[in-house]
Amino acid sequence: MSDRVERLLAAMDLDERAALSAGADMWHGHGVDRLGVLPLKVSDGPVGTRGARWVGTTSACAPCGTALGATWDPELLREVGRVLGEEARSKEVDIVLAPTVNLHRTPLAGRNFECFSEDPYLTSIAAVAIIEGMQSTGVGACVKHFVANDSEFERQSISSQVTERALRELYLAPFEAAVTDAGVVAVMAAYNRLNGIHCAQHHWLLTQVLRDEWGFEGIVVSDWWGTRSEESIEAGLDLEMPGPPRHSGPRAARRVRDGELDAGVVDTAARRVLQVMERLGVLDRTERPAERSEDVVEHRAVLRRAAREAIVLLRNDTVDGVAVLPLDRASLRSVAVIGPRADVPATMGGGSAAVNPHHTVSVLEGLQAALGDDVEIVHEPGVAASGTTPALERRRCRPADPGHGEHGLSIEYFDNRELAGVPVAQDHVADPRLIWLGNDPAPGVRTGSFSFRLRGTFVADSSGEHTFSLIAGGTGARLMVDGRTLLDNFA
Repeated sequence: MSDRVERLLAAMDLDERAALSAGADMWHGHGVDRLGVLPLKVSDGPVGTRGARWVGTTSACAPCGTALGATWDPELLREVGRVLGEEARSKEVDIVLAPTVNLHRTPLAGRNFECFSEDPYLTSIAAVAIIEGMQSTGVGACVKHFVANDSEFERQSISSQVTERALRELYLAPFEAAVTDAGVVAVMAAYNRLNGIHCAQHHWLLTQVLRDEWGFEGIVVSDWWGTRSEESIEAGLDLEMPGPPRHSGPRAARRVRDGELDAGVVDTAARRVLQVMERLGVLDRTERPAERSEDVVEHRAVLRRAAREAIVLLRNDTVDGVAVLPLDRASLRSVAVIGPRADVPATMGGGSAAVNPHHTVSVLEGLQAALGDDVEIVHEPGVAASGTTPALERRRCRPADPGHGEHGLSIEYFDNRELAGVPVAQDHVADPRLIWLGNDPAPGVRTGSFSFRLRGTFVADSSGEHTFSLIAGGTGARLMVDGRTLLDNFA
């Protein structure tokens, strides 16, 4: 038990201690200003560390979990973990919400690409390596989603019905390894119910198994908006995310005052949060600098090697006794490439498992760079893979501000909803798929009370008619070309 943590707890009043059990916003916990305690900061993984901003800051992009599992190389995965940890430090992040260690047990699990394998042993080995690498940089890992998070259908209410034997032999095994072998800092409770009880309020799961049996000493974090009951804190949930909270924080303090909740439960959650903050050096810091985009050559080399090692060759035919692969560069005259993703790459999955990458290289661009001008490359896109109009590609866009780089678009933010006055902030975006979730979009710009203008030049790759579409969630939008309105979603 840390004397420092105990002194801080003793100096806090009930409201301050209860506040530690809940998020302040999308990516931060609560601090205590008067005691010099900074808030804990977390960020999405597992392919990289995005930081607190969905728009603007770029990050290194690792191969997806399934690809990393296919390397069968713990030492390489440990290096990948170190890259993720160093990326987190550039984003001033204390805990990365990764790795995902659910199993490929059903195609209904829409996030299977985040997970390593259907096999609990391989998943355990991969998870331990990633966590050890990440935490060697002083950044914490949060293993997720605990447990049996196997369906996107009604994912916040569905119940995974699993026998205890199957749980222990399959589903729980990677989490146990993360705790007992890697000393993981945090565990994320899943959205779903387990045998009828929501995981975030499952006492048997969070207290009896995780803490009493496995000896877990870190914090249990809810999945975002996954806390379903004020009784979760009693079951073993330490941090409800995101903020403002619905069940912990101020609600927990009120329950103590009303005699519904033992103050010791609040103290226990606060103590665990502070212990993790001490372990990660948060209590030693007096400020948190701005996030940085650091495109590190050594990081690129590790992630490229991981992508290469993920390739599994099941069969290599021979022609006249000579293996087809690898291709003989000297004998090549032309190469045919088929499929839409050769030109417009799908570099990662969506949702939380996505970052704004430093840069991307398509299959065609890679082949052209490797083969040079003396080999003809023919591309047939075939059937489009997207059911909607594809988003503008970064390489087809030129920002209006030349200081914003070669590709992408310039963005101007206004501190009102009418694009009135002069912009209060300017930035660069890699592509026009923009998300603002939880945090303010830019300094001086408040979420819920801003407007923005994207500007740039679209460079078509072929002449002829082009179709444009425009989608905006929650508000209006307008698309203009050369001053002429093509699409108006305000109407």
